[in-house]
Amino acid sequence: MLGLEKSEVEISGKLTIDDSWDSKIYLSHIPTFDDMYLMSNEMILAAATIDSLGYFQFHLDFLPKSDNLYRLHLIKKGDSRATLIIGGKNENHLFIIANSESNLELINTSKNPPFRQVSFMRSSSNSDFQKVTQLLFFADSIASESSASKRALLESELQKDLQLIADTSNNLLVSLYALYNSDLNSRNSSNIEFLETYFSKWDNTDSEYLKAFRSELPVKDQSSNSYLLVVTIVLMSTVIGFLIFRTRFKKASDLEKLSIQERKIFEVLQQGASNQEISDHFNIGLSTVKSHLSSIYSKLNVKSRKDIVDLK
Repeated sequence: MLGLEKSEVEISGKLTIDDSWDSKIYLSHIPTFDDMYLMSNEMILAAATIDSLGYFQFHLDFLPKSDNLYRLHLIKKGDSRATLIIGGKNENHLFIIANSESNLELINTSKNPPFRQVSFMRSSSNSDFQKVTQLLFFADSIASESSASKRALLESELQKDLQLIADTSNNLLVSLYALYNSDLNSRNSSNIEFLETYFSKWDNTDSEYLKAFRSELPVKDQSSNSYLLVVTIVLMSTVIGFLIFRTRFKKASDLEKLSIQERKIFEVLQQGASNQEISDHFNIGLSTVKSHLSSIYSKLNVKSRKDIVDLK
């Protein structure tokens, strides 16, 4: 690679960025998928300088031997190094899979935002991970400008694509990432059989990501099916009442996290408004709309517009 001497264990690359960005790039460890959009100085593992030609390089001898999820991010000049920008042309981060023996090289093909389109050399797992990210971004972008019926069709196709990736990927983190973003990660009884088969496939894999994910999605225990069925029948009315109360309480509690502007946007989102309709209604730019949507998704712990509509 020009500009920097290459080693066999590193993350390196070339970025095309304008002078509004600082000449540092940061590497953070992401311990679970729920932490992907959290940011603090304590999460940052290392920083590297981006030279005048756009090249940077991290040596990876301090990383664990097993695959883990990491985040690369840039900051605007004058911003705190722990600044994470979600959505819009200034989105500043990229998720990657790496270990202590990785040799990753990347190049961006989109200047604004700098990580929207990235190509990887010698890393099919990271290329596949980015395909999932692009799939989610494309589906959400198209859905935001579509009718309710078209959004339903797009959501159906997205779920099929995510399920296929989760079911067929040979890389655990790619597979889990697709599963995490799909409807298959719900506790819906129709998904139990798939989840049981899925977890048995990775039974011999020692991964903290798998353990964390599985702990939130308990599958049924065959030895206790009869007992659980009896308990479920006896307590059904109580459970339903409790769930209704908890759902309403949680929704009210989560909505309190939204700013005044976000609450207004949330209300029109529930009516099926597109990004352009939101932009016109509130007289704000599309990039600002997308930033608000990302913030709303994060605060309400949802992944799509469909989830917003379902919060009723």
